[in-house]
Amino acid sequence: MKKMLFLSLAALMLSACTQTYVKNLSPQSHFDYPNSNIYPLGHVKGEVSKTSFSMPDMSSDLEYEAISKALEQKPGSDILLNSFGFMDITSIGPFVTVTYRVEGTAAKMVTGSKALH
Repeated sequence: MKKMLFLSLAALMLSACTQTYVKNLSPQSHFDYPNSNIYPLGHVKGEVSKTSFSMPDMSSDLEYEAISKALEQKPGSDILLNSFGFMDITSIGPFVTVTYRVEGTAAKMVTGSKALH
């Protein structure tokens, strides 16, 4: 009886559940410079994960890290355009892993030479 109870509890603790959320659709990841020209450099993806005990960390730091990783793929890129954010929350027993993925178009901002009025 105790063995059956232990096996049932062990199976419950080792079962996993994943939920995926489309976090947002953003026109841009950063504020673009006034009087800047935007040059698309190509499609990029970035992903970052963090595992914790019991409570997941859903801070904006994960989103920032994922955007930074995506921008690293295209040298000279400053901003991510038309980006999608995805957040996966996976729980295995008391451990929770939050994975934040972002994908969009990396672009370079070049400040224009026109006077601002």
